[in-house]
Amino acid sequence: MRSLEPWLPLALALLVALAFGHRFENDWVFDDEDVIRDGALVHDPGRILEAWTHHTLVASRVDPGLQPVDTYRPLPITSFALDAQLSGRDPWAFHLTSLLLHLGCVLLVFALARLWLGAPWPAFYGAAVFALHPWGVEAHVWINGRSDPLALLFGLGAMALVLLAERRGDRRLLVPAGLSLTLGLFAKETLLLALPAILVMPAARGGASPLRDRLAPRLACLALPAALYLGARSWVLGGMRTHRDADMLFEAGRNLPWLLFDALRQAIAPSIPYLRSLRDEYADLAPWQIGLAAVVVLAVCGLAWRARARAPLAAWSLLWFLPPLVPVAIITTALWPGFGRYLYLPVAGLAWALAELVAKLGPSRRALVVPLAGAHLLALGGLAWLYTASFRDSASLYGDAIAARPEQPMAHGFWGLTLWDERDAAAAIPPLARAVELDPGEHRYRIILGRAL
Repeated sequence: MRSLEPWLPLALALLVALAFGHRFENDWVFDDEDVIRDGALVHDPGRILEAWTHHTLVASRVDPGLQPVDTYRPLPITSFALDAQLSGRDPWAFHLTSLLLHLGCVLLVFALARLWLGAPWPAFYGAAVFALHPWGVEAHVWINGRSDPLALLFGLGAMALVLLAERRGDRRLLVPAGLSLTLGLFAKETLLLALPAILVMPAARGGASPLRDRLAPRLACLALPAALYLGARSWVLGGMRTHRDADMLFEAGRNLPWLLFDALRQAIAPSIPYLRSLRDEYADLAPWQIGLAAVVVLAVCGLAWRARARAPLAAWSLLWFLPPLVPVAIITTALWPGFGRYLYLPVAGLAWALAELVAKLGPSRRALVVPLAGAHLLALGGLAWLYTASFRDSASLYGDAIAARPEQPMAHGFWGLTLWDERDAAAAIPPLARAVELDPGEHRYRIILGRAL
């Protein structure tokens, strides 16, 4: 088996190509259409500076202006502009870049697992789980989900450089680590919530200096990029713009335990994925469900704390997994499709935890696990293949969501809005009418339905 170890990165690349190569058949979907296909900014190199001096949706055909909850992610918009120079309004270059970004993340998940564990085959299994996880499709197959792979790629790169700097005793590597982290933050602000985990991450194998000796250099490496991003965001957006009001925060806090439970459950044992609307799905949660979810999440945290001596990487991985999901609680209060893309960064933690757990098995037990691991990867790959095909076009994306959750108004409503944008008013009426029936309070559905009629 040792003779095969140098080929493991290539095997990961082949897995990614086999599972997601059919993405090149996919067209623009959802807000790919407004931001990339029909947006003017990414096709005009002379305007790219606007991505760095305005909110993210300045690139959209329908720029709503600054919103109470807004984003500042200039790096993905810049990458779209570079892709547009290659393929214009044809999506192939955009798909290629997103595929390469995902592959880069997969290889860095593998490299970090090897740095921590020194065990290539468990590291391969963990990285393969990350590579094939079906919910990750939303981040790297949906083109406008690119902010997540970009942020993770540069975040992982920074982590690898920090670990190498510590193992080699070469603090000069902290400079490119800080630069990489800065780029990751300008891709997506979620990386801010991973900074505590990066600060206390385990040392690389063979670099066993006490954590207290590593904290100060790490803190210096993390603090400047964070301050730079937060300062730029505040200047461009006129504040942080993280929530609308106290009522939104209260509702987000109410939904948070269920969101964390939902994320843990779907990361470990994913169901058949579809485009979800967390606002619609969480609206009818009973207090006992939220309370039970809180108990489960706290129990998992307690188990991780107790296991920190025996499985330090797995225990630390929970610190990587949970905090980046906290801002997503705001999304659960708004009509904004998506769930899987928010798992992209956290699932890297699951990959490392699985790698450590497998590495701690004895040789005889590890041999028994091999067929189970193979079946696990095959199941993940099958689900990922299917979800990639869902992004073929708007009809398949919303159609699969309607088939999965017929009572979810978002899929009906967004399909109707898409048909309206395509000037097919007659076809837009039935899905919009169904959306209004399911969610009579959503003004967007009612307004466009009135116009279609």
